[in-house]
Amino acid sequence: MLPLTSSEAGGYCAAVVRHSAVTEALQKLFDLAWQQATPLGQPVGEGELSEGERTLTRLLAAGMKDEAVARHLGVSLRTLRRRVSELQDRLGAASRFQLGARAAQRGWL
Repeated sequence: MLPLTSSEAGGYCAAVVRHSAVTEALQKLFDLAWQQATPLGQPVGEGELSEGERTLTRLLAAGMKDEAVARHLGVSLRTLRRRVSELQDRLGAASRFQLGARAAQRGWL
């Protein structure tokens, strides 16, 4: 059952959708929203990141290449890539672009 906008008569109306392409699309939409959601009571914002992670996220968002970021942080290229991979895993991001988008949604940038 999907709630719709209120009717002209002041009441509310809804549509009952049985198994169809619409229900599959709605399920996928819900699953995507659920995956990107933040659990209740979990702080949203920079408090979730360490200082090093904040710096790393900002440098990546600035568009710096991996080699430059690694030099700036004083770590090896392999360590940098591992840290980026760990951040991607934390946010469920499949790519670095998606990592940036999700970091921005959480207020990390």
